[in-house]
Amino acid sequence: MKIKSLYISAFGGVKDLKLDFENDFTIIFGENEQGKTTVMNFIKMMFYGSERAKGDLAKSPRKKYTPWDNSQMSGSIDFEKDGKSFRLERIFGESNSTDKVTLIDKDLGTRETVSADIGAKILGLSAPAFERSIFIGQFGFPESNAAAEGEINSKLSNIALTGSEDISFDEVYARLEKAKLQLSSKSGKTGAYDKNLIALKSLNEQLEKAEGDAEKIAVGRQKAAEIVKEIEALQQKADALKQKIDKEQDFKNANKLRELLALKEELEKITAELTLENGSKIDEMFLKKIDFCLSKIGGVKAKIEAKENENKIIKQGLDLALDPQKASPEKSAELSGKIKALEEKQAALKTEYNNTENELNQKAAPNFILLILGIILGLGGAALCSYKTYIGVVVALIGIILCVVFLVITSSKNAKKKALEGRLLNLKLELNELMTVLTLEKSNLNAITTALNSNAAMIENQQNHLKENDAKIEELLKEKTEYETELSTLLGNTFNTTDIDSTLEALRQKAGEQKEIKQKINYILKDVGNISYEEAAQKIKEAESFEISDDFDAIKQEFSNISDEILNRKTTATEILTEIKAMTKVMENPEAIKSQIADLTAKSQSQKEYLDALNLAMTTLSNSFAEVRRNYGSALDNKTAEIFKGITGGKYKAVNVSKSFDIAVEKADTFGSFEVGYLSSGTVDQAYLSLRLAVSEFMADTNGSLPILLDDSLTQFDDKRQKTALEFLKDYSNKNQIIMFTCHKAISDTAEALGGKKISIS
Repeated sequence: MKIKSLYISAFGGVKDLKLDFENDFTIIFGENEQGKTTVMNFIKMMFYGSERAKGDLAKSPRKKYTPWDNSQMSGSIDFEKDGKSFRLERIFGESNSTDKVTLIDKDLGTRETVSADIGAKILGLSAPAFERSIFIGQFGFPESNAAAEGEINSKLSNIALTGSEDISFDEVYARLEKAKLQLSSKSGKTGAYDKNLIALKSLNEQLEKAEGDAEKIAVGRQKAAEIVKEIEALQQKADALKQKIDKEQDFKNANKLRELLALKEELEKITAELTLENGSKIDEMFLKKIDFCLSKIGGVKAKIEAKENENKIIKQGLDLALDPQKASPEKSAELSGKIKALEEKQAALKTEYNNTENELNQKAAPNFILLILGIILGLGGAALCSYKTYIGVVVALIGIILCVVFLVITSSKNAKKKALEGRLLNLKLELNELMTVLTLEKSNLNAITTALNSNAAMIENQQNHLKENDAKIEELLKEKTEYETELSTLLGNTFNTTDIDSTLEALRQKAGEQKEIKQKINYILKDVGNISYEEAAQKIKEAESFEISDDFDAIKQEFSNISDEILNRKTTATEILTEIKAMTKVMENPEAIKSQIADLTAKSQSQKEYLDALNLAMTTLSNSFAEVRRNYGSALDNKTAEIFKGITGGKYKAVNVSKSFDIAVEKADTFGSFEVGYLSSGTVDQAYLSLRLAVSEFMADTNGSLPILLDDSLTQFDDKRQKTALEFLKDYSNKNQIIMFTCHKAISDTAEALGGKKISIS
């Protein structure tokens, strides 16, 4: 195969570049950053493409060589193969799958869309193998790649033995190894046979655990059944004791139950008083609705009064404006002084109003603890009366006193609060009256000022404003009537709406009494067990004929002890049953596990026999392949040594190449071999260049001649070595096309002098 020419439409920083390679030895010369490496990588990516663009430029040629102006990355290569002429065109996308690759047969004029890695078909090499054979960089051999090295080794060994690269001992060995790894991995964990052994061990552990769990479950169920029988016997004793305790408690609660029934009657009486003729219940929500209506009516009244006052002021102003004789500068000065005095009084009233409001909003510490303590002592004293009458009365009396103290303190606070609220209301009314007077006087002053400076347009504006206010007053009167109607509907005929304030105060007081009675009833019901009124009456009747037992405390203690014992045993039984339930839920069937073990044991035995057979086959093949490696290794050593001698002028007589392409050399005049790493960097490059050319020549034996691409591979050679190497490459180009890229003018000039074609790019 021979590359005839290439055209780069856009690739990296290179655009619209055409290069011809008619000569078998072509040198592309250009200074650094002129695009030599770009052209070389263009050739590689035309044949093989590259992975999708990633963030790291070093690992993403597709991203690295995206044109700087974001134009479409594309180009073509003309080449000859097997005597035919072809053109390969490629329009690069975001990945190989989106590239558009076309192969044109120039002789037949046909076009064919081909795969992104068409180089594997044309050159007979995968992309990694291409980079390790005919694509030669500056320094030594590329980074190790087991797959590529395996591919090259396979081709070389087959070529050495059979003359064909299609027979692969490595492929056969790889298949055997793959089959073995599927059964038994190197780690002993991921193969099918490995997994079965691990599964067998796990199943045996599961069987042992399942049999142990089954035994624990049987013992637990027996223990739980025994505890249930014990609980039933204890519960019978506890029920009998509870009946006696309940009777005793009913006797002690008799007074509370009587109070409960009395409060019930009182609650029913107040509830009836708080029921209107239309059936409406007067409660907190009902009173809020009344307050809402009154508030709205009051607000509308205030708006009406404000509009009427405003009209009054406007009319006075109009009178003055229409009768200028009533307005004078002296009258204006008099009103200004009066307004100033009123504003000073207004400021003083506002200060007093704010102070009073702050005092009213101060929160006093609650005294509910007195009430709670009083109730507790009162109830406790009532209970003690059954045993020690005197002590019970004293305790109850203390409780009553604490309740009275609470009521006195609360009443005092409420009285002070009402006084502050009254004062606040008076101040508010006084401020409103003062505001009205102040507004009127300011309006008079404004009217006088207006009269002194009046004009027809201003008078007309005031008259229009007066009409608007009259219309607004009509709307407000309708709104007031609506709320008065709603209020009348709520109250019905039961109350007189003309004296609504005193009526509402009486209703609030009644509602408060109702709420207080309900709270007392709730306290008692909570204390006696939330029984119904009918049950309370029955218990009172039964208590009248009950006699207190002398050993009541002992009965209660015994009941408490038995109840604790029942609770403890129930807890124990619950814990046992919960554990059994949890174990039953996760426990596996021992017989099912035994069946799985038997099946897996048979399967593992079969896999073991197959694994032994694979190991025997691999050992046999490995021994055979070692012999094959010796054959092709010797051929590669000889070919590399032959080229190495030519490049170095006969300084080295032998070369040894390992399977991973490490090199050792022998000098012509010295005994023993040296690893190439001990030699100078120039000699190292000579050795690896020889190896790459040898590999390429072996590949050419079956694929036909392949072009050799060199990127400044002679950089570290001295002048003598450069000339010797260039002479060899010129001769070598008679068999394989050589395309060399360099930024060194001396190298390009020497190559040109030897007969190579020099192409300069800039």
